[in-house]
Amino acid sequence: MRLPSASRIRGRLAYGGVLLVPVRVQGQDFELLIDTGAAYTALSKDVVALLGLTSAPQRTAAIIPAHGGIIRVPVVTITDLRVGGLRIANVMAVVLEFSPALKLDGMLGMNVLKQFRVTIEIDTGTLVLRPIGQHTPTPRGLGRT
Repeated sequence: MRLPSASRIRGRLAYGGVLLVPVRVQGQDFELLIDTGAAYTALSKDVVALLGLTSAPQRTAAIIPAHGGIIRVPVVTITDLRVGGLRIANVMAVVLEFSPALKLDGMLGMNVLKQFRVTIEIDTGTLVLRPIGQHTPTPRGLGRT
């Protein structure tokens, strides 16, 4: 029996210990912060402009930033997002303006991460993604009855 494959993505720790990983968006390479507290993947306004992504004025999402309150932000669709050799198509992403001091391209949120069994190895700066839905062998004696 073969266990489902896992994709190990080596990133880097920054800003006090958060993990940034390489991600390919629309064929271009960026570095996104792993944010398990964000419902949506986010791209900076600069990245959205660079990629030529557009959002219809009526296409927005309500989010609750860390400082509280509810704000409406534009939404774009990433038709091709690749992380660690895994491809995710048609990803909804909110468009945010990050502080210039952070130099963030964006964040990988739960709308992408929930498609995987996620492990964050802080000691090695590695994100491990295991696709959900593949058969995982059950050890003998522990199967369903």
